Amino acid sequence: MQVIDGTPVYSATDLVGFLACEHLTALERAALHGLVERPNRLDPELDVIRRRGLQHEARYLTERRDGGRSVVVIDPDGYDADAGEWLRAAGAATERAMAEAADIIYQATFFDGRWRGHADFLLLVASSERPSRWGPYHYEIVDTKLARHVKAGAVLQLCTYIELLTAMQGVQPEFMHVALGGSSRTVEKLRVDDYMAYYRAVKARFEAAVGPDAPEPAYPPPLRYPEPVEHCDVCRWSADCEARRRADDHTSLVAGSTRRQRKALAARGVTTLKALGELTLPMNPPPDGTSPAALTRIREQARIQLEGRRAGRLLHELLLPSAGAAVDPERGLATLPEPSAGDLFLDIEGDPYAFDDGLDYLFGVMDSTGEFRAFWSRDGGGEFSLAGEKRAFEQLIDFIVARLDRDPTLHVYHYAPYEPTALKRLMGRHATREDEVDRLLRGGVLVDLHRAVRQGLRASVESYSIKRIEPLYGFTRKVDLRDAGSSIAAFAEWLELGEGERPTADHLARIEGYNRDDVESNRRLRDWLEERRTELARLTGQPVPRPAARVSEPPPDLTEAQQRVADLAARLTDGVPADPAERTTGQQGRWLLAQLLSWHRREDKSTWW
Repeated sequence: MQVIDGTPVYSATDLVGFLACEHLTALERAALHGLVERPNRLDPELDVIRRRGLQHEARYLTERRDGGRSVVVIDPDGYDADAGEWLRAAGAATERAMAEAADIIYQATFFDGRWRGHADFLLLVASSERPSRWGPYHYEIVDTKLARHVKAGAVLQLCTYIELLTAMQGVQPEFMHVALGGSSRTVEKLRVDDYMAYYRAVKARFEAAVGPDAPEPAYPPPLRYPEPVEHCDVCRWSADCEARRRADDHTSLVAGSTRRQRKALAARGVTTLKALGELTLPMNPPPDGTSPAALTRIREQARIQLEGRRAGRLLHELLLPSAGAAVDPERGLATLPEPSAGDLFLDIEGDPYAFDDGLDYLFGVMDSTGEFRAFWSRDGGGEFSLAGEKRAFEQLIDFIVARLDRDPTLHVYHYAPYEPTALKRLMGRHATREDEVDRLLRGGVLVDLHRAVRQGLRASVESYSIKRIEPLYGFTRKVDLRDAGSSIAAFAEWLELGEGERPTADHLARIEGYNRDDVESNRRLRDWLEERRTELARLTGQPVPRPAARVSEPPPDLTEAQQRVADLAARLTDGVPADPAERTTGQQGRWLLAQLLSWHRREDKSTWW
């Protein structure tokens, strides 16, 4: 959103932002009228994503050029200079390239005086049925996105360009395309007519919000409250909005509260954490959008946060069963198994966009004595790669299973669901260690400490991330990656270093130290929760149950039929590269068939074959 030649000019980004958060649009209008200065958001992790996006775009361009198609590049120089002059010149250059029937136009620019657009690619389509004003051809738009599937925002962005392109070439294209991220190089083909009505409806709402009949811009905007939404993760105004919510003591600061609950409470005059924490229950009549149990839960959460604020320290309390009831054996602290000397603590560091399909680049595991092992996803040549990920994954699983064979009562503790999800994904990606991972999952070896915390106690925190609750058990981290943004940002920085710079760089050492802190924190949390189990037993006057003992036995010997299936799966994958990007279509088909065979064998369906 900007003023060009005295007129407000909008872009697809403004429209997508409006769909995500109407408060964002109100803030942008205030900045447009000079009521507040637009903030600059410094976020190393977002910078990594932006660079990966540009690399994906450049790769798509290279592939088109390698295919022998002519490419016209609309020069981006001057983008930040005199916007009006540059936009008109870039738009004219785009139109000339279209009139000359260029095969591909890169960074095509559109400007109609009120809306601007910059399509990644225009592709020439020969068509006598949909001729442009220059001849029997027209152009379709391709936009590159790192995401693995098409999102609503991408569709809106494309439709904005479609409208501008249609006005320029005189005909609406039949299709638009999204070149998605990942090694598969999937390009989704969308029929334009399926989405234009949706686009026009959103655009009409947007123009009503910014047009001459809209309320005068103000800062802070009075009509829309900055409720936290998913877009906050990438929004330049997020710090501004968070500061306002804190100044207002807004109910969004209550851990676990939902937007629907907050809206229902606000309709009854409850708009602050303090008011919610002091609320008398039950409310009569009950508010819409929340059950009595859910209302009690968030009121109690607000209460303890309010008490912690007044005490100036982190507080916690155990969740007790109702009077006369037994401790629920399926929830909270009762889900913790009996500690074993062989117990392990696991944390995985991953980058969802590295090497196209993402890479889990570090697997950190610690035992009960504090001994730490780091398995890095580096291949035999020391490079990070999918082959290296397979190697590290196999080393981790073999390490865990060897310990499990020595102590069948051990468990592997983690915090939140990323670790079991990653193990299942890696087992499938690399077609390896299927029986071993199946043994861990079916045997109940993996234990989620986050579940025990959320179901077992209440704390005066705004979020139950492990870093927020660490003061409860007195844990202090030795490594802080805040200066680098995150482990992902530090890993991306290391990958971008030159060969001569890497030996002296400390990025990987800092990431390993950060990961070691994570698993050490898990170990300390487990021990602290065990103390809380003792406290719970004392408060309730009854023993706290443990999960049924699960002895994880090694997989039984294969039957003759199962062994035939296993041998066939092994032959199918013989010679198939570990990196999916290096597989031919036939090799990918063999790999998928081997996956199916392995699943049938694990599910005891080998008699089908």
